[in-house]
Amino acid sequence: MKNALLVTLLSLASTTAIAAVAPAEHAPVRAGYASVNEVIEYGRQYQEIKAQLLESGYRLQGCNQHVINYFVQPASPVYFYAQAECTYSRSVGGDYSLETDYAMVKIDVDYHQFNQLFHEGAVNVNYVTVY
Repeated sequence: MKNALLVTLLSLASTTAIAAVAPAEHAPVRAGYASVNEVIEYGRQYQEIKAQLLESGYRLQGCNQHVINYFVQPASPVYFYAQAECTYSRSVGGDYSLETDYAMVKIDVDYHQFNQLFHEGAVNVNYVTVY
């Protein structure tokens, strides 16, 4: 009787140990950041696009952040928190030309409530030429 009880307790303990380890496997694999500014500064997708724009002769004009205000905090564990818009430009036609190329980069910033970190979402680039 004691052996059966001991085996049952050991099997329950091992099941509990496995259950305690299982959630760690489902942790998010994306890098998390402490603020929206860190997402802009270190975000992988944005850094790749930024490097390509700078290599093509574009210069950063400025970045604006737009935080989404909710009346009630969303129930979803990950939700859209903010959007950053960065504008780049380059002069195309020489000194006397008014032709300018613009690149507008929009970076979606998501907030993960479980680990309380910001994540880089979709990054989109739009190009416009002004004559």
